[in-house]
Amino acid sequence: MAKTKITKKEALDKFQAAREKKRKCLAQLEKSMKETYKERTGKEAEKFFAL
Repeated sequence: MAKTKITKKEALDKFQAAREKKRKCLAQLEKSMKETYKERTGKEAEKFFAL
């Protein structure tokens, strides 16, 4: 099993893709959690926090 070294550009592209995917997932999570909160309480959620 040989490990191949990736270039700086490949590593940066991979990091940027992961960052973008995380941003999209968090936006979707925020939307669904705010909708659930509104249905449950009848109030608008003011804040959203996720790591």
